[in-house]
Amino acid sequence: MLLNTKRGPASNHVPSSVLASVTLGLEEFIEAQGGHSAEVLARSGLKSGLYEKPNRHIPLKHYCNSMHEAARSTHNEHFGLWFGEQFDPEGLGLFGFHAITSPDLRAAIHSMQEYFPVFQRNSLLQMTVRNGICQLEYRLLDGDIMDRRQDAELTVGMLNNVLRRAMGDQWSPLEVHFQHPALVDAGQHREAFQCDIRFRQESNLILFRESCLNQPMPDANAMLNNVTRGSILELAGVVQQNLSTVQRTKSEIIELLPSGEVSLDRVASRLNLSSRTLQRLLSAEQQSFKGVIDEVREELAICYLGYERLSISEVAYRLGYSEVSAFTRAFIRWKNMSPSDWRVR
Repeated sequence: MLLNTKRGPASNHVPSSVLASVTLGLEEFIEAQGGHSAEVLARSGLKSGLYEKPNRHIPLKHYCNSMHEAARSTHNEHFGLWFGEQFDPEGLGLFGFHAITSPDLRAAIHSMQEYFPVFQRNSLLQMTVRNGICQLEYRLLDGDIMDRRQDAELTVGMLNNVLRRAMGDQWSPLEVHFQHPALVDAGQHREAFQCDIRFRQESNLILFRESCLNQPMPDANAMLNNVTRGSILELAGVVQQNLSTVQRTKSEIIELLPSGEVSLDRVASRLNLSSRTLQRLLSAEQQSFKGVIDEVREELAICYLGYERLSISEVAYRLGYSEVSAFTRAFIRWKNMSPSDWRVR
């Protein structure tokens, strides 16, 4: 059974979600970092004890919000990074157990890629190999999820731990790439991954040598692997990754904005559509391309202004504005106040 994670025409929107197994240890980690887990979960729209039903899907947007709220509550802007770094593969439930009981790392990554839509809907996980270098890529496809930094660092950390299960705790990848800009320097990221870190990249990637794929998994178990595979297929049912055109367009705009190269033609190309078709599909959902860009910028502006370390000029840059004055005018149009006034209100 092959479960497709590629982009494609959307219909019958399936809400983005993730298995509740990812909440294992979250409340304890928040408390250990000096935060208040009950408040974090309440503000995020989640309930306590979700990990007790690990195969239940919870809204992905709420889970991403919990990382953002946890970072605020603990005053640790790298909360997602360190929660992912300490997260054992077994905590991923059936998805994690199937990977670590595979015969070798190649099979483990193949299983994660194939069954990722069961674990997390409307997201992408895929590996490509080029010139002896593997690139394990992760990205969100749902444009309704705006603030992606915590989620990206969390998930890449979790995936890296699967690789380390095969290669050993002292192993490190060649490089790790993140789509988002760095809030500060990359010191803590280098400490977590023990390799070079690059920000403002096209994708969230872990780069490692192709020879690693032949490394046996230390917990390989053919019987357990078959059992977990059967359970995953039962859990899957009919898995679809269908997003509205507006959501898919917003997701591409989020990724392109920092480059300042957002255009109808480029977004349409990334969605494997013609510009005319994209305009027609957006119109069918009572939207325009210009309107979607404006909506994304407004929502992202609110997210970014919540990061005190980001200057107003940096926020403007991340939103694709060449001048702060243009951003300020747009923000006043959205909120009837300047970005500075919004931040201190």
